[in-house]
Amino acid sequence: MGLRILKSKRILFNLTQEEIAKEVGINIKSYNLKENGKREFTLDEAKKISNLLELNLNEVNDIFFDSSISG
Repeated sequence: MGLRILKSKRILFNLTQEEIAKEVGINIKSYNLKENGKREFTLDEAKKISNLLELNLNEVNDIFFDSSISG
């Protein structure tokens, strides 16, 4: 699941959920719910997190978008 990638990258960058929430402009509770899959990230939040964690295109796709659609 993509959210495991998000958590792994956050830990790799030695950042807490609180630090990312602050950078993104949301509160820690909202970030926690989103990282745990209970709520969805907005496009703006996804862009900020992608830049902060230096995510590649595949990681962005896996974390923030439903890549199970085949076409």
